[in-house]
Amino acid sequence: MLTRGLTALSGGVGMTALALAASTVLAAPTTAEPGGPSTRVVVIVPGQQLYADEGQNEETFRPLADAIRAAGHRVVYAHAGGKNVADDARLIKDVVDPLAADAESIDIVAHSAGGLGARHYLKFLGGAVLVGEYVAIGTAQYGSPGGCSQPRDAGYDTCMYADAIKRLNAGPDAPGPTRYSVVQSDGEWTDGRLDGTAQCRAYSPVPLANTGFDHAIEMRDPTIVSRVVTSLRGGCAGRVVSDPVDGFDWQSTLFPGIPGPAGDAVRDAVPGVVPGP
Repeated sequence: MLTRGLTALSGGVGMTALALAASTVLAAPTTAEPGGPSTRVVVIVPGQQLYADEGQNEETFRPLADAIRAAGHRVVYAHAGGKNVADDARLIKDVVDPLAADAESIDIVAHSAGGLGARHYLKFLGGAVLVGEYVAIGTAQYGSPGGCSQPRDAGYDTCMYADAIKRLNAGPDAPGPTRYSVVQSDGEWTDGRLDGTAQCRAYSPVPLANTGFDHAIEMRDPTIVSRVVTSLRGGCAGRVVSDPVDGFDWQSTLFPGIPGPAGDAVRDAVPGVVPGP
């Protein structure tokens, strides 16, 4: 059971056609584009989605995008692949940096592995001085065991042993003045924590928690969509928490939805199931 679960943990790889079909039930109401283009821009960064086609990806994220537009923002996509963190960061930079000339504000909402590339952009490529709010949905910030099963050049960057993950989390994880939020299912297999700065953490029930299905439909779940908008407005639908720099490790971020001794046993078993390189 553990091995099957870990395989699905790799930042969106476990998404299935069944999950996408069922997720239409959870879609937020469609809203019309506000009149006139907004100068408050939100860049959506998908993760490792089922489809390579950008149009299909955008349809998957439509409920989230509609809600963001209804809140008065213009939506732009940065179609990162979620396979190589540094490459994704450069793609995100190419999308975000040109917006700065005309935008009143720029925020990033990233799902799954997309959140890693976005954070690399903020931390290493100057993005933190341009981006006001970074909202991560279901991002395994300290890596996921499932990522370790992917090829070295096509997804291994999401593994907790990957150099990309180690570099992201060496020293303060989240440079200011950007604000940071994690908004996700309370059944995600990683808790999305960052250290070194105050971080909004908002977890909510999503159908079939701890199965991977909840991860696949987060961008369509009405509660999560609403909480993302709250963060974009400068609020927090959960708690604002600060952790000291390097105050926790990747293992402690795993399986937050499994309480007590059972969760401890699963976390302790991970290095044996997925040993380091």
